Amino acid sequence: DLKGGGGGGGGGGGSNGNGNGGGNNGNGNGNGADNGGGNSGSGKGQAGKSSHVNATTGDEVDVDGNKITVHHPDGLTEKIENGRFRMKDALDRTIIDRPATPADVSRLKAL
Repeated sequence: DLKGGGGGGGGGGGSNGNGNGGGNNGNGNGNGADNGGGNSGSGKGQAGKSSHVNATTGDEVDVDGNKITVHHPDGLTEKIENGRFRMKDALDRTIIDRPATPADVSRLKAL
């Protein structure tokens, strides 16, 4: 009884080739064609950075690659980085540190 090996999981950074080899077929092709030569998904450099201040709320929003930081006028800071959501108070004390949710990402991007 041949159990299928988990397929190869995609190239460096760019292609999410989910490696589920399908149980019994033993033929787990990950289909991770990485055409980016190591640069795909890096998001660094000037093109990946943006910053603005929300005129209504006064929130300063910085987006750098896959890191989002929001500074609120009252001193609170919210940050999503490396899959974590962190909130700090005006004295730089961490008050929330948990895995980020899609709702966190969309809320901060909407500011």
